[in-house]
Amino acid sequence: MIMMKNIDHLSLDGRSLYMLKQIYEHRSVTETARMLGVTQSSVSHSLDRLRGLLGDPLFLKVGRAMVPTERVESMMGEIDQVLEGIEALYHQSDFDPLNSTDRFSIICNDFEHDLLVPAIFSRLNQEAPNCTLRTHQQLIMGNVCLKKGVADLELCPYPPKDSSDLVISKLCSDRQITYYDPDVRDAPRDLEDFVASDHAILSLGTNEATAIDTQLSSMSRKRRVSYIGPNFTSAAMVVRGTNMLATAPSRLAGSIFRDLAWVETPVELEPVDFYMVWHVRHRHSPRHKWFRDLIKTVASDLPETSQVCKETIARRTVANDAKGPKRKHAVITDKAAIVRD
Repeated sequence: MIMMKNIDHLSLDGRSLYMLKQIYEHRSVTETARMLGVTQSSVSHSLDRLRGLLGDPLFLKVGRAMVPTERVESMMGEIDQVLEGIEALYHQSDFDPLNSTDRFSIICNDFEHDLLVPAIFSRLNQEAPNCTLRTHQQLIMGNVCLKKGVADLELCPYPPKDSSDLVISKLCSDRQITYYDPDVRDAPRDLEDFVASDHAILSLGTNEATAIDTQLSSMSRKRRVSYIGPNFTSAAMVVRGTNMLATAPSRLAGSIFRDLAWVETPVELEPVDFYMVWHVRHRHSPRHKWFRDLIKTVASDLPETSQVCKETIARRTVANDAKGPKRKHAVITDKAAIVRD
C-alpha cells in the first residue's frame, strides 16, 4: 500500500498521477509536457505539488535525466491500478458504435495494412459510420507508442519484449514463400540456386538476422543479402526488374507482390504469426473491447493462404497467355514453380 501520513489523500487526483507515470516512463519533464500538450512549467508545478503532498523528491536530476526515487519505484504498480480503475469508472457505460464519433488508431506495417486495414475500415464504416480510422507507420518502438497513448493498438509480426503492461493476442498465421520476377529470371531450382541468388530482406529494427539465415547457418550455408529494407513494399520494389529473391508471407501474393511469381522456399520455416498488441489500461474500456473484437472478426474471416496464391497466379497466367507465346511465364502450383516456354 502507498503510505501517506499527515496529508489529505484526496488531494491526489488522476491527472497528477498520470503525469507522474509519464515522467517515470520518459524520465523527462520536457517530453512529458510535449506528450500531454501542456507547458513545461505546468508539469514542473504539478510535480512540485506532488513532492509536497508525498514528502519525497520523487525524481532526482542526474545529467539530463530524471532518476526516480525508491518511493516512486514502489508506487508505480499501485498508480497503474488506480489509473485503470479511474478509466473503468469513465467507461462504465456501453459503447454505442452507431452514434459514436470516436477516432480509432492502429500502428502497423505495410503487410498488416494491406491484409487487414481495408476490411477493418469497411466494417468500421458499416457499424460505426461516424467514426474515423487512423493508421500510423510501425516504428521500432511501437510498444512505447502504446504506452504513450499514441494509438489504440498495434498489429505486428513480432510481439514486443517489454510487455509487462501490454496485452498480446495472436490474430493469424501465414507461411513464407519466395518471390521473384519471372520477366528477369527463372524460379530457383533448388537450395543451391536459392543460396547463390541475391536476396532482399525486411528489418524492422537493428536486428537483421532472419529465420532463413539461422536455418542456412545450421546447414553450413550462407546467402548473400544485397538489400535490407524497412517494409515489404520496398523489398518488392527492388526485386521487380532484377534477378533478386525475396521471401515473405504468402498472403502478399495478392497485394504487394501481385505482379511477381513465387515458389516454395527450399528451407523449412515455421509459420509467421501476427499479433494484436494493446495497453492494459484499455482492459475495461467497452469502446476498446468493441474495436478489438471487430479486428478479431476481420482476421478470422481471412481466406486460406493457398487460395490467395492460386487466384493471383491464375490471373497472371491468363494475362500472360493473352500476350502470346513469345515470352516465358511461370505457372505456380502449391508445390513449385514450373517455367514453360
